[in-house]
Amino acid sequence: MIIDAERDRLDVLPHDAVVVVGAGPAGIAVSRRLGEAGVPVVLLESGPDTVDPRFPVEDGPLDRAETAGSRYRYPTEGRARGIGGAGQTWRGQCLPLDRSDLAVRPWVPGSGWPLDPAELDRHRPAAEAFLDVAGGYDETRWADFAPLRPLNWDPERLRNFLTEYCREVPLGSRDRDRLAASRAVRVVVNATVTRATLVDGRATGVRIAAGGRRVEITGREVVLAAGGIENARLLQLSDPNGVGLGTGRAHTGRHLQDHPIVRTVRIDPVDHRVLRDRYVELRRRGRRVFPKIALTAAAQEREGLLNACAVFEHVYSDSPLDAVHRLRAELTGPGPRTLRPGDLVRGVAAVPALARGLYRQRVRGVPFRGDAPSGVFLQVWVEQAPRADRRVTLGARRDALGLPVARIDWFCADEELHTSRLLTRWVAEDLRAAGVATTRDLPAMTDDDAWRGTVRDGFHPAGTTRMSRDPHDGVVDPELAVHGVSGLSVVGGSVFPTSGFANPTLTIVQLALRLADRLRDRTRPDLEVRGRTRLPDGAR
Repeated sequence: MIIDAERDRLDVLPHDAVVVVGAGPAGIAVSRRLGEAGVPVVLLESGPDTVDPRFPVEDGPLDRAETAGSRYRYPTEGRARGIGGAGQTWRGQCLPLDRSDLAVRPWVPGSGWPLDPAELDRHRPAAEAFLDVAGGYDETRWADFAPLRPLNWDPERLRNFLTEYCREVPLGSRDRDRLAASRAVRVVVNATVTRATLVDGRATGVRIAAGGRRVEITGREVVLAAGGIENARLLQLSDPNGVGLGTGRAHTGRHLQDHPIVRTVRIDPVDHRVLRDRYVELRRRGRRVFPKIALTAAAQEREGLLNACAVFEHVYSDSPLDAVHRLRAELTGPGPRTLRPGDLVRGVAAVPALARGLYRQRVRGVPFRGDAPSGVFLQVWVEQAPRADRRVTLGARRDALGLPVARIDWFCADEELHTSRLLTRWVAEDLRAAGVATTRDLPAMTDDDAWRGTVRDGFHPAGTTRMSRDPHDGVVDPELAVHGVSGLSVVGGSVFPTSGFANPTLTIVQLALRLADRLRDRTRPDLEVRGRTRLPDGAR
C-alpha cells in the first residue's frame, strides 16, 4: 500500500509497526525483508511516489546544505527524494568491501570493523539476489570473456578486479509495485521525518512534516535509513542540544568519509584496442562488468597506503554515434532536448558503425564503440581514513521546514593525495614495461593545489554514525542499535567505520538484510503470540 501523507489519512497506519525512515536501497531492503516475514512496516519517504530517472537530480528545497572545506557535491547532485532515493540515480555498480577494509590496519587510525567478516559474508548471497548480481569480483570472472584476458600487473603492487552492475535499475522504479502490493508494508510518501521521538530512553516513533501538518508516527522499532548525511542530521535534530542521541552521541556526524576521485595522467596507448576492449564495461549473458585495477593489501601495508583503485577513462569527441544517441533520446522519452544541427544526417551516416557496434556488444561482449577514443585518462578512486574533524553538524541556515540544514566539512588529506600518486606511478610503470602505453602527467600529479582543485567526491558519504563495540568509539553497536537507546537503529553507509574504495550499495544491503533479520526475530514472535497482526499466507 502506498499512502500520500499530503492528502491521505494517516490514522490507518498500525501503531506497532517497524518504522523505517527513507525509501532508498537500505530502507527498501529492510522493509521488503520484514514484509516478506509478515512483520508490519511503515516506510516513510520524504519525496513523491515516483521519480523520473531520465531527468537530472535537482537541488530541491530540502536538499540545501552548508559546506566548509572542499566543495562537496553529494547533497545537491548525488541524492534524490522519492521511492528509491539515491537508488533512482545510481547506475547499479556493485562490489563487496575487501577483507583488508574490515581489518585493523595500524597505519590507518580508526580502522577495523567490530564485525566478523564471516558474518557480513553470510548475508552477501541474499544481498546479491536482492540487487540481481551474479557475484564473482576477482580475476576468475574473466573466464566469461575468453579469449580476452586482463593485463598482468606487478603482483606485489597491483591486482585486477571487476565490479558488476545490477541488471535492473533504478531501484525505486523496480521495487515500487512490489512495495505497493505488500500486505505488510505501508509506504508513506511526501512524509519528511523531522526527528525521532523518545520516552524514557526508548524510541517510540518519529515526527513528520507533510502538507503543512506535523504528525507523530508511532512504532515498536525505528530504523533510520536516510543516507550518510541525513542519518546523522536526524539524530542531531532529535537532540535539543543538537549533538545526537545515545551514549555515543559525541561521534554523531564525525568521521565523514567519501571516495575522492581524480584524474592523474593522460595515457597514450600504442594500440588503443588493448585498453579499449578490456578496461571498459563488458557484457556477457545479460551481465555487465567493469574491470579495474587496485592496490594489493600487501602494498598498502608495506607503503602505509589507503586502499585505492584506478579506472581507464575513455573519452570520445562528438561523432556520428553520439548523434544516434541524441536521436534515440529525443524519440524515446521526455527530458532536456539535446539535438544539434545536422544530427539526422550524421545519424544516417552512422548506420554501418552502428551495425558494427551492435555486433561487438551483442556477439563479442566488448564495448559498443570500436573507434579510437580522442583521449584516455587514468582516474583514481581513493579511500579516506576516518577523521573526527571531517564531519556533519547542524548549520545556521534553515530549510523549507524551518529546520537547520546540514553543515558539511569535507576535505582531502595528504594521505589520499600520496596514495593516488603512488598508485598512478605503479600503473604507468607497468604500462610502459609491457609496451602497452606511455603516460603524461596532468597537473594533479605534480601540483598539490591542482590535485585539490581537481578532486571531487564520489557521492558515497560514510562514517557519520559509525559502528563500534564501545560508545566511546562510535554511535551504533555491531547490531546497528544506537548505543544507549532502545528501539532505535541506523543502517546505511553512515555506519561504516571505514569504507575502502568499493561502491557501497552491496555492503549497505548486506547490513540492511542483517538488521531486518534481527528485528524480525525480535518482533514477529511477539506479534504472533498477541495475535495483533495476521500474517500473510505462506509466512507462518
